[in-house]
Amino acid sequence: MTSPRYSNIHLLVAALVGAAVSYGAHRILLNDTAQREKMIALENKIQALEQAQKPAFAQADQTANHVADIEQIRKDLSTRFIGDPRTFGEKLRDFVAENNHQHTIAIACKVVADLAENPDTLTNQELDSLYQHQRNPELKRVLAQVLSLRGDNHLLEQLVAEAKPALASDNPSVRRQTLNYLAKTHYAGAASAIAALVQDEDISIKLDALLALRATGNESHIQHVENLVNHPDESVSWLVNDVINHLQNLSTRARTKLTSADIAAELPLL
Repeated sequence: MTSPRYSNIHLLVAALVGAAVSYGAHRILLNDTAQREKMIALENKIQALEQAQKPAFAQADQTANHVADIEQIRKDLSTRFIGDPRTFGEKLRDFVAENNHQHTIAIACKVVADLAENPDTLTNQELDSLYQHQRNPELKRVLAQVLSLRGDNHLLEQLVAEAKPALASDNPSVRRQTLNYLAKTHYAGAASAIAALVQDEDISIKLDALLALRATGNESHIQHVENLVNHPDESVSWLVNDVINHLQNLSTRARTKLTSADIAAELPLL
């Protein structure tokens, strides 16, 4: 199980943002315009990470006008009604199939997360069945994460295996999207797949891979970045040192099983 540190997402983000701000003072002294642009892009990436890690109550504020309807739908999906013989897994399956849009997926993800520690209501077998018959990547990730919280990583392993071909895509945009997707798993098994891309020749992809490794790895993954400590691109070398400083505090057992905080941090916005 991960250490208590992982449940405090704001401390992680604050450390990352603080490091970026400290480096900013040095960046002003640089004369290389391209180097400045890379650092600005990195700072923007960190800000995006902070935005993605907002707590649930902050996310809810953004959709205040829809809270009542959303809560009613969530309640209906989490309640058994007389005359409806469907299991909770079957209700979720039908809900997504009948209403396949962004808010539907977000609600379904939240219901699955709410039932994460209630395997008698939403069983492991139903999680597996929902995953195998689901195309939406966000819902698949949450289903896999919930099963991991219960001590079974086989869906997360399947998710990583399914994503690996995209990491080798000739299209840089596809590689970056896949890195960002795997970063949301907070799973050490994903870090092993991510690690290869820290050697990518594209600096933007290299930086994304380092951020993804920071979000998923543990001390066993430091070996994949040590040769980049003195990289000529200062944005890379700075981030590599930050990744090493973070991962060296996480044992080899860290992130091998998810927590409820890991799942809540990456739920789609309602």
